[in-house]
This record gives sequence, C-alpha cells and structure tokens, in this order.
Amino acid sequence: MLSKIGLKELPEKSVLLIEEDLGCIKHIFVQKIGFEAVKTGKRVVYITPKLKEDVNRQMSTYYGLKQLENFEIIENFRDRGSLLDVCNGDVCIIDPFTSLFIDSDIDELINTLNSFMASSRKDNRIFLLTSDMGVIPGRAERIMRSLVDGVIQLLVAYSGDRINRFINIPKLNGTQPLDRMIPFTVGEEGIAIDTRERIE
Repeated sequence: MLSKIGLKELPEKSVLLIEEDLGCIKHIFVQKIGFEAVKTGKRVVYITPKLKEDVNRQMSTYYGLKQLENFEIIENFRDRGSLLDVCNGDVCIIDPFTSLFIDSDIDELINTLNSFMASSRKDNRIFLLTSDMGVIPGRAERIMRSLVDGVIQLLVAYSGDRINRFINIPKLNGTQPLDRMIPFTVGEEGIAIDTRERIE
C-alpha cells in the first residue's frame, strides 16, 4: 500500500500523524501499515481505548487479517502519562491519539510529542498517531503538526451524490513533496489506491 502512495517504506526514526476529519478510515490505514511492518520483521504495539476483540473484528472485516504474534494490542488504554512506557515496539501505533488529550493542556501535549521524538531517534522507533481533526483546539492541532516528522491526511470531497476520498501528504521528512493528492476507495478489501489518472 505504501508504495502506491509514493513511499517505499515508513521513514525510520519518525513520528507520523495520520489525520481524518471524521470516520474510521484512519484506523484501517494504520492497522494495515502495522501488519505490513510485522511482515518485514518489525514488532508492532497497537495502543487503543477500544477492546481487543473490536480491533480484531475490524481488521478481520477489512483485510482478513488475523492476530499476529508480533502485533500486540494494548486495549482499554486511557493513561496518557504512561504512553512512552508501553510504546516498546519497533512501530508504536496510538489510535486514536488526540482523544487522549481532549482535556489536557498544550504543554502536556508538547512534552508527550517531544518524548516521542526523542524515543524515535534513540530507540530507532516509528510512532503512528491518529487524529480526528478538530477534537483538540486549533492552536494545539497546529503545534502538533509542526512538531511531528510527517502528516498524512485522509480527506473527503463531496461532488453531488458522490463521495471522493484522497490521501494528502503535506509534510513527510526525507521524501519529496507530492504534487497531487492520491485518490483511494474503501471496500471489503480495505483501502485501495486508485491508480487511474482522474480527469475532471
């Protein structure tokens, strides 16, 4: 999937933000990336306030993915103060990240992101943080985008009775900026990148 959006693999030693206005596509997106990482020998830790059985059901529904040994799900998680302690894999997915910080101040958010940045460099770790846009105040959201190494946005555009979905990558350290948004669809197979060139 990553190669189809112009990435050979996730940037090493990085903190990436995956944003969506509203919906569950970001969850499917990071779960798929996590499973692809496991196939390359990486250990993935998936931290979520949801129950493990719900996460497994979602992964099975969209990709037919089964629980793998090196894909650890930490369920029912709410203690944002211990995030770094439980993020001990090669890839750490916090899904959703911003909902943990709805009632926190900006300093706590900044300190958490700075600790992720330091850990990513020191421990050669990748952090994937999902965000519902607008859940935290605008200034905090902008600061979050400025601190992370990359931002991947899952966007929706409405045209009459049609819904068009796009991936926008406004920021990703170590890669050339893309000159267009990437169309995709969501179906039983999960996220499918639309490689056809659209003519509007």
